[in-house]
Amino acid sequence: MATKVVTLETQRSKLERKEQAILDAARAIFVDNGFDGARMSEIARRAGIGEGTIYSYYESKAELMLAVLQKFWDGLTLEAEAVMTSTTAEDFSDRLRALAEYHLNTVIVNADFINLSFALRRNNSEVSVSRDHLRDYVAVFDQMFRRGQDRGELRRDAVLWQARDIFYGTLEYSARSIEMTIGAERAERQQGPVVEQMVALFEAHYGADRAAKPADDANIDHMSRQIEQLDAKLDALAKRLS
Repeated sequence: MATKVVTLETQRSKLERKEQAILDAARAIFVDNGFDGARMSEIARRAGIGEGTIYSYYESKAELMLAVLQKFWDGLTLEAEAVMTSTTAEDFSDRLRALAEYHLNTVIVNADFINLSFALRRNNSEVSVSRDHLRDYVAVFDQMFRRGQDRGELRRDAVLWQARDIFYGTLEYSARSIEMTIGAERAERQQGPVVEQMVALFEAHYGADRAAKPADDANIDHMSRQIEQLDAKLDALAKRLS
């Protein structure tokens, strides 16, 4: 009986390893060739299996693409949640810093695949990542922000979706700027200052004691104009990538 259980576990492990090899190979091929240009035969060769084996896991290329997208975004959500769980800091600013560092680095490291994900979504592709997966990911920020409000660290009248857009929009644009300088002749842009400016922006604009600091209004207005400029640049970048 024990031998049979071990055998079943071994078989399951082999199947899971093979499926993971398929997903890893598919992600690489999709990034290199796009969804339309990717071929199942090429994915099979990269995974080290026969093409027919892929179809025993996924009935079509579209189903495989969806599996890759869902695994990626689910993985990001789990990692972001782990960052929040492992953060010993209680105050909002330090927790924001930890999440900002994670998100900025993640977008830089996975730039090609994230670009593909959103290109598929902008094109209304049948294989675009679902809103539910995106909601699960950004919900990590939402929970942190509400926690700050409940603890009296953030303004009660702060609008969550606006804060969320500022957080993710600014970091994603900065990530693209940083990623483009990697390996270039010009000096590379650093992640640290971007994160610290993000934390300073939230402290200045969303901090519960903002009303007690009227001298900061000029700085806040300046930051608001910068955010508007970033939004315009993000829109222009999205059009170029689509």
